[in-house]
Amino acid sequence: MSDKSHYIEEYRAIDSKKSLGQHFLTNDFVTEKMVKDAEVNTDDAVLEIGSGLGILTKAIFDHNPRQLILCEKDRDLAEILKKKFTSKKIKIITEDALLLIPNLQVSPPFKVVSNLPYNISSPVIVSLLTTSQVLPATIAVMLQKEVAQRICAKGGDSNRGILTILVELFGQGKITDKVSKNQFYPAPQVDSAVVVISQIKKPEVNPKKFLKMLKMSFAGKRKKIKNSLFSTLKIDFPKAQNISKRAGVDLDLRPEDLTIGQWKKLFNEIESYLR
Repeated sequence: MSDKSHYIEEYRAIDSKKSLGQHFLTNDFVTEKMVKDAEVNTDDAVLEIGSGLGILTKAIFDHNPRQLILCEKDRDLAEILKKKFTSKKIKIITEDALLLIPNLQVSPPFKVVSNLPYNISSPVIVSLLTTSQVLPATIAVMLQKEVAQRICAKGGDSNRGILTILVELFGQGKITDKVSKNQFYPAPQVDSAVVVISQIKKPEVNPKKFLKMLKMSFAGKRKKIKNSLFSTLKIDFPKAQNISKRAGVDLDLRPEDLTIGQWKKLFNEIESYLR
């Protein structure tokens, strides 16, 4: 194990703003594994969101990426980062990540490696996949363990949700590490896990419309798709039967039961109903 005492002393010297969801990682073995899992190399531009005091930043920088962009909303932490990391290859942006992502100017190959603030983790992943001008080739992020499990849930698992299907639309998600809450300061109430989304490619379908379909489908907890998606779209039962037959999807299935292949077929059949 790495000696985390010096990290904790540094963290104690500043005020942790809980409103920003800050829980600082103290284990540099974990950060090194994250960077290796993302396969960061000298060709890559890398975005890190929520850089804190730079423990993950250092691990990324040690792999000598072409460019390293740090997004740190806390201005006090950003000033500390500027003093620690003076390389011209590093750019520090003090902005809300959800505002930055749609407007980020970066050249591919582009990767994201982050210990994400818990309170924005899901919206950040959605934004990276659906609003980024340059689609990341790989996303390696630390998340709450429960969120990580939802992302990687298989068909039929009740944990499956909008984020699960969206990740499957773009690439492949895999949990590569589980991290105890004791590896953070201050310790959160839950354990964490690292998820790597790899082989990311632009989908053949319109991702924003696809996301809209998913939101309609999952709007009612445990509802069958005939009572969520088709009802919301005001598609009458005979039409719904014809659509479901062409898509090979049973109307009595619940959203978490559908595979990504079934979702794609269903989308192709109902796209014209999505405004």
